Amino acid sequence: MILGIDVVFIHIKDPELMVKWYQEKLGLDVSNTTTNLSWQEFALSENQAPTRFALDYCGPNPSPIEQQPVIISFKVADIYKAVNELEKRGIIFSSSQKVFDVGPTLVATFQDPENNYLQISQRKG
Repeated sequence: MILGIDVVFIHIKDPELMVKWYQEKLGLDVSNTTTNLSWQEFALSENQAPTRFALDYCGPNPSPIEQQPVIISFKVADIYKAVNELEKRGIIFSSSQKVFDVGPTLVATFQDPENNYLQISQRKG
């Protein structure tokens, strides 16, 4: 019945700032042709594997990152190379450690200009 994830989106306050940030900092291309800034979709390549969806219980004392209702984790082939490239683009990661091993995945967390937490992730093995 469920075939995959149709869309993951973030509610934003400043469309021009946010679209520009996602294009310049993460290198995403806008895929829709609408001139209305209220809904902007980005083209993503799904050559490696389909998008995943998960539920994450963080316990009784969640961190500020874990308190955000939705986290988008962008898939990368080499997380250390991606962290290096994003830092060159001005991205500041949420921890001095930058990359965390969370079992089957390596993750690095950062924020966009409206303080939404985002991650890049690399599946191990």
